[in-house]
Amino acid sequence: MTSLPHEAASLLYAAAALVGFDGVRRGRSARGVPWIMLAAVVPHAWGFVSLHGQEPPVSLSNFPAALSLIGWLVPVSFLLSLRIVSVREVGAWVAALAALLTATAALGLRFSSPAASAAAESGALSHAHVLLSTFGFSLLGLASVAGLAYLVKERALKGKSPARFALPSLESLDRMAHFTLTVGYPLLTLGVVSGFVWSVNHGYSPWSGHTLSLLVAWVVYLLPIGMRVISHQHGDRPARGAVLGFALLAFSYIGIRLIGGEG
Repeated sequence: MTSLPHEAASLLYAAAALVGFDGVRRGRSARGVPWIMLAAVVPHAWGFVSLHGQEPPVSLSNFPAALSLIGWLVPVSFLLSLRIVSVREVGAWVAALAALLTATAALGLRFSSPAASAAAESGALSHAHVLLSTFGFSLLGLASVAGLAYLVKERALKGKSPARFALPSLESLDRMAHFTLTVGYPLLTLGVVSGFVWSVNHGYSPWSGHTLSLLVAWVVYLLPIGMRVISHQHGDRPARGAVLGFALLAFSYIGIRLIGGEG
């Protein structure tokens, strides 16, 4: 499979993370990190064009391709969110997450056989499931980054010690977590529902280990969603819920497949 553009993108994301963390350590601005990420998303996008142009074409329902799509959507969503909230300082964390996802996907694409990766599923419902769930996953990943950064910043402030990493204000991090969580969760919900309906329509059991663990993560996300939307709470409690929810979501989507080879 054509994995070179994905590998190049993962290296650029890693470079953005290194530049960002080194700049923070030296007390320099993180302004260059978004530009490096922008330079990475271009060859990354071309990688999907290359996958589609293969014979047979590689569907986004193929796990490494879907994982790479998440790795692309994470920085793209972050770059778009900078127009809403000033959280440029967490760019190094976002770039590190994108590098990890994309590098893992690139390995899968390199060592997967074209026959095994050919599109077994087709139709609007299958495509909707992949796009909705991956976009929701990427936004919830950003919510987790914002939540984790919030907890680190808050702990440093309460301890009256300078944070090890320069981070945005608690208000900015809370706004980022609120925005990405309230948009990402409905997208994930639509992705889960469309995947369930697709499985039933095609005669597959919708109660696999992957689906059950995904439902557990979906339920856990009700906690931070309920705190923010219903109770209008902000701060460390919904931040912890966002981090926990994403950990379970990542395990349900990635961990089970890597451990058990499911999906």
